Amino acid sequence: MILFVLSLIGYVAFVDTSLILNNYEVQESLGCKEIESKSAVLQLRRHLFCEYIESIRPVSDHRTTTNIKFGIIPKFINVKDEENVMELHCWTIFMWEDGHLTWEPSRFNDVNYFHVKSNELWIPDIMIHNSESYENEIPFTNCWVSSAGKVKCVVTTRYMVKCLRDYTWWPYDVQNCTIQIGSWSYSEEELNFVLINTGIIMNEFQKNLAWEMVQFNVTTHTESFKFGIDLTSPMIFFHFILQRRFNATHAIYLSSVIILIIMTLTTLWLNPKSTERMILANINFICHLLFLEELYWEIHGSGASTMLMKFFVKSLALACFTLIITSILRHLLELTTETPTWIATRTSTIVKSKIGRILLVSILDPKASAQLETEAEDNANLVSTKKNEASWKHVVMLISWINFLCILFIYIILISIYFPIRSSGYSYNFNT
Repeated sequence: MILFVLSLIGYVAFVDTSLILNNYEVQESLGCKEIESKSAVLQLRRHLFCEYIESIRPVSDHRTTTNIKFGIIPKFINVKDEENVMELHCWTIFMWEDGHLTWEPSRFNDVNYFHVKSNELWIPDIMIHNSESYENEIPFTNCWVSSAGKVKCVVTTRYMVKCLRDYTWWPYDVQNCTIQIGSWSYSEEELNFVLINTGIIMNEFQKNLAWEMVQFNVTTHTESFKFGIDLTSPMIFFHFILQRRFNATHAIYLSSVIILIIMTLTTLWLNPKSTERMILANINFICHLLFLEELYWEIHGSGASTMLMKFFVKSLALACFTLIITSILRHLLELTTETPTWIATRTSTIVKSKIGRILLVSILDPKASAQLETEAEDNANLVSTKKNEASWKHVVMLISWINFLCILFIYIILISIYFPIRSSGYSYNFNT
């Protein structure tokens, strides 16, 4: 029995060994498929990359500067309001000459160019120096190499940067966003940036529904070398000025300005003794407080320099004044004492004048106007003989008239100074 088992094991081992030897002999007889003799591109690649080292800058003399032609084609932007971060999605183009990748097309079946992955080439170590994400390097892509040694790479990139926010003219607030791009390890003596056209090509840009790109510019700078050596490093700064587009929410806030102005002026127009005036004055004051609080949270608590916030604060002061003056005038109307002589004299002079009759009595109290016209006589000594004729009612009317015109004039000034318009303040000096 033992002999039978040993014989069986030996037979199985012999069969497996024979199969392995047969497969090896078949592979030896077939060999590798001959491709190189039929593919000029494969021959060219092996010719170019035989001793190519992608970590060495492709110049014959290390003192020669490599010029990098650089530009971006923006596609669209996203803005994170609460974080003041702009995402720019674009195509990044960079080109240079690689002296190690030249050939004669006639020797390779007239192949003038071919494509190669960027990780197989020397490429400049371009990075985003102020990125708000971990994606601060140019990703790998396919590059185009010509027989003259010109290399061109186009890669889809996303730049995320922090923006400087200016709420001054909210809801037309602006953001100043700068993308700082440069080499991480090469100095200005080794690498130089040359802009393609102006550096930014906007032909493919898709408009953002919330933000409009009103200005853009490119500047070049030299920064101190980051490795503590007495050298400088070239940098490209892409500047973008974004302005918020007007929407329905902003229309509510701007409409509320007009509504509150009308409420304040209407309060001053009403009879100080009427209950409606006191109710409207209180509602007007409360509405100012509510709109101020809502506006504060709408602009994320950054409203100290906002013109619209300043307008609401000053309008709140006028609403508070209107409420106080209404209470004072109601108290004056309840007085039964005789009007002081100096007040009665001046009030009577103004009320009896032509301007007073037109602007004061005829508009604010037509009944009083009719009464004055009946009592009026052609008497040069009218003021001296009837100094106490003016009542507290006329005094209150005069004060109301003066308050109305003064606050109307103040509102005109406030609107001309603080009311936001679309063309307000997005001019920046990019060179600073």
